[in-house]
Amino acid sequence: GTLQCARLALTLGFCFYFSGGMHHAQRHNGSGFCLINDIVIAARKLQFEKKIKRVWIIDTDAHKGDGTAALTAADNAIHTLSIHMARGWPLDGPLKLADGTANPSFTPSDIDIPIEAGEEAHYINRLRTGLRQLEKLGEADLAIVVCGADPFEKDELPSTAGLKLSLDQMITRDQLVYDFLERRRIPAAFLMAGGYGDEVWKVYAQFLTWVLPLRFTA
Repeated sequence: GTLQCARLALTLGFCFYFSGGMHHAQRHNGSGFCLINDIVIAARKLQFEKKIKRVWIIDTDAHKGDGTAALTAADNAIHTLSIHMARGWPLDGPLKLADGTANPSFTPSDIDIPIEAGEEAHYINRLRTGLRQLEKLGEADLAIVVCGADPFEKDELPSTAGLKLSLDQMITRDQLVYDFLERRRIPAAFLMAGGYGDEVWKVYAQFLTWVLPLRFTA
């Protein structure tokens, strides 16, 4: 599904997929709710097919995109940005695993933007700055956006409690990323990613209600 979303984005300029975004999965194991990292698989499949060369992965899920960062750490053709809770899972584990190797969850993204609890008012400006920094790393043929709803203040997953954005902040987040990519004519594949509880549908609905008329009249 993520691969097809990316293919449609390359053809149409934009696609939203009601799944995907399994950004915690590592090279040899799943993690969190993620069995395989569909984000990196889709990017590398399209690179293998020579449909694209360079990819941006923009991760706005509440949790750090640790698996994606680890899988692409040595890949200069894929640049990653993750804006996430500064504390809590998956950043509450040990620096080293039981076998003495480094914990891959601490692998840095190209651009990490940790947000402390209580810093929500700075979220949008820091994301805007991060996007500009991402652009300086080089152009992209495709952007994959991990647009989780779990930073929303009414998300019910306990491990997202460290970040509480309002519904207005959530739509501003999504509009900022969309407009940033649209102005640069970078095809954008948006993935649903994390969102838990009875209220998070509002995050996706408000973005789609805003963006789809733009696409239909483009």
